[in-house]
Amino acid sequence: MPPRPLGVALACLKILEFDYGHFKSSLKYAAIDRTSNPIPWYTYPAIEYIRQLNFSDKNIFEYGSGNSSLFWASISKSVISIENDEDWFNKISSRNYSENLKINFIENEDLYTNHILNYSDTFDVIIIDGNFSRYKCAQIAVSKLSQGGMIILDNADWWVKAASFLRSQNLIEVDMTGFSPINGYTLTTSFFFHREFNFQPKSENQPEHGLGALRQYAEE
Repeated sequence: MPPRPLGVALACLKILEFDYGHFKSSLKYAAIDRTSNPIPWYTYPAIEYIRQLNFSDKNIFEYGSGNSSLFWASISKSVISIENDEDWFNKISSRNYSENLKINFIENEDLYTNHILNYSDTFDVIIIDGNFSRYKCAQIAVSKLSQGGMIILDNADWWVKAASFLRSQNLIEVDMTGFSPINGYTLTTSFFFHREFNFQPKSENQPEHGLGALRQYAEE
């Protein structure tokens, strides 16, 4: 039997590489889980939090398409995603079998940034994760956020000006730093919650046990 520290290290390796599916995502260079289902290229803590909430009646707008678009379409009412890379747009569009997902190809930066303004309704969730300036997207996005909704800024530790702006809009910032699919380093996915955020959990328990958790409950 290996020494305890080595056993703990191997257990942690198993959770990350196989329970979360990190090894498979790195091997295939795709944001997927252990069963090859598409997931967002966010940090694993952010993905686990998202999985706990009920998005069945929520409308999503996404700057930047990908496996995240397919993931959001599987759990929400509707998704509008925009993409500026034509090859990537064609690849993701060819895998889109969801009637509630609309992916738009827009290669002009100004049209891309302002596309969200073409819709009369607001959005419950706005994701800022595209190739163009996330600061510019953030400046536009706040005006289209529903009361009680949230904005997700991926790679927020890189886009610190965008994060600072969203904080200045009286949104509550929660940073989720950790490993993500594909990568061999940590990064940060940040949530910016409207002050009246009120999304409901999918189950009666929140938080739920995470992947690799010790599944027990303390006596109250």
